[in-house]
Amino acid sequence: MMTEAEVLAKVQGLSVTRLRICVQEAWVAPATGQSGPLFDDLDLARLQLIADLNDDMEVNDEALPIILSLIDQLNANRRLFQALDQAINAQEVDIQENIVAFIVDAAGQKT
Repeated sequence: MMTEAEVLAKVQGLSVTRLRICVQEAWVAPATGQSGPLFDDLDLARLQLIADLNDDMEVNDEALPIILSLIDQLNANRRLFQALDQAINAQEVDIQENIVAFIVDAAGQKT
């Protein structure tokens, strides 16, 4: 876990004001420690992404929550597909083949 000062030292282009806006807007959700918010590695990565979007791509604060929401949805879908892949691979081969055939057919693709 990292303090505000540690996060600010690690995330280029992030000011104290910007960090506090990110927390206020719930773009990151740090834990609460005795001396203030405590950030984990996921918070750090998200804050770096926010700083990059603001600085490099000039994304404004109105568009930022939409982009973050889309990224969150993509990550949730990735986790879902990984779980689905594990579930399929845990089945007998004939069941796996049936599932794959169904997915291919439903998607209108050829193998």
